[in-house]
Amino acid sequence: MPMELSSQKLGSWARRWQRIRQVLGVSLVNFFSADSLTVSASIAYHCLLSIFPFLLLLMGLSGIYIRHYELAGRLTMVLERYLPMKPDFIMQNLASISRSYGRISLISILLLLWSTAGVFLPLEKALNRAWEVKLERGWWQKRLLALEMAVIIGFLILVSLTLVGVNVYIHHAMRHRALHLPTAVIELVYHALMIATTFGMSLAMFVVLFERLPNRPMRFRQVLPGALVTAIFWEGARSLFTLLLPRFNYRHVYGSIGVVVALMTWAYISSAVMLFGAQVSRALYRTLEADGETAPTVQSPHDVR
Repeated sequence: MPMELSSQKLGSWARRWQRIRQVLGVSLVNFFSADSLTVSASIAYHCLLSIFPFLLLLMGLSGIYIRHYELAGRLTMVLERYLPMKPDFIMQNLASISRSYGRISLISILLLLWSTAGVFLPLEKALNRAWEVKLERGWWQKRLLALEMAVIIGFLILVSLTLVGVNVYIHHAMRHRALHLPTAVIELVYHALMIATTFGMSLAMFVVLFERLPNRPMRFRQVLPGALVTAIFWEGARSLFTLLLPRFNYRHVYGSIGVVVALMTWAYISSAVMLFGAQVSRALYRTLEADGETAPTVQSPHDVR
């Protein structure tokens, strides 16, 4: 009897592994068929144009909140966990942004509107193709949706600021009040909370993107598996990029603009991960919906019109 149960468990794990391989295989074929790497380059370009106007607008609209609760340093901590760059680069640019946040120009707003459209519209198209949506939104609807996504991501950043503040408070409380705990344990708990905060916000972002961008009704159970896989891949890519970044020697090749090139490289990798996650989202849902039936056939996004 124990042998039979063990064989059943092994067979169950083998079937699950086969499904995972099928999902990743289908997603990878569709990812390259849709020329996603070229699209990722376009998204990375617009990300680089939008990041600092976006921070300028965010700090301008929430300046009272940030000044009152002294969250500028925490904003740096949040951005450092999402942008694998050195803190001094982030601090210098945030300081420059902070000095001018009261002078939000019309050009900055227009640049933000144009660049955010360049970020979210290709992702919307990729999700529509992945979910076989034939009817596209209108021109104004697409741009309003891109602006909506920028607002939601800004809100998630503010939520991250609050959670980081809670983590910092817990960290200080544990260090000053829980004197019987070893320092290593306190630091481990603090870093675990920070990782959980970062991953939770990443997961929330991908859930919102995968639920809102396709031009069709999406249920939570349809987008959660793909968003979870994408968040895991994204965190893995960020950790690997952070680990390998010192070995790339961008400054030796590009000089003073090496940090900007590194930032664009990370935006390119992030975009590729999101587009791959768009393909995984649909393929994974098909597999889960089949519940043991034959995996979906590979279909190129270019064949779906």
